[in-house]
Amino acid sequence: MEKIIKVGGFDTFYREEGSGKNLLLLHGWGGNNKSFTPVFNSLKNYFHVYCPDLWGFGDSAAPSAGADTYWYADMVMEFAARVGAREAHIIGHSFGARIAVLLAAEYPEFVGKLVLCDAAGIRPKFSPAKRLAVARYRRLKRKVAAGRADASALAEWGSDDYRAADGVMRGVFVRVVNDFLEKEARKIKAETLLVWGKKDDATPLYMAKKYNKLIHGSGLVIVKDAGHFSYLEDFYLFDKTVRSFFGVL
Repeated sequence: MEKIIKVGGFDTFYREEGSGKNLLLLHGWGGNNKSFTPVFNSLKNYFHVYCPDLWGFGDSAAPSAGADTYWYADMVMEFAARVGAREAHIIGHSFGARIAVLLAAEYPEFVGKLVLCDAAGIRPKFSPAKRLAVARYRRLKRKVAAGRADASALAEWGSDDYRAADGVMRGVFVRVVNDFLEKEARKIKAETLLVWGKKDDATPLYMAKKYNKLIHGSGLVIVKDAGHFSYLEDFYLFDKTVRSFFGVL
């Protein structure tokens, strides 16, 4: 069933089906509820599944200008309260997993079991070439601020996601990608499963291993031939692994 409700004054679109324990699906940056369609269709047979369009994506309203990962986490908690989900298992992909890390750290009473798929939130390792590019970008940014360069030049330096974002979402993206969550990961007590594409070049495998060390007792499943969308690229393995983790095989 597709629904729209107000959360914090923002129109929020979501899909809801199934019965039993609550399961919350949080999609990645640039995605929407449809990003989780095969996961939703499988797990609605075992759980009461909620899959919202995060704010600024799909059919949900754009977020506040100052939004960051913490803002999204608070909004997800308000969403859960509005739909009557006092606790829930969570599956998050990439940006959605970044939010899920915060939820598990700050609201342990809410989170049951946690699945982090190709999760963002670990500080990246920069090669010498990357550090040089960052330094050049910062110099250009100072020139723009001083009126000695056109702001449009900055867009050429951004990632694909940055260039695809516009309006308020570009600023939100910058804040979100600079929210590093190592400290929060250490707080997580929820039973946690990490699922990661071995060929992921957006959130590389070293980030999975870092989360695996930080989250006590977490398990790591590496999907051999998958990239950043490991849950879709080998859905059979993902589905079987996650259902086993949740005890619904």
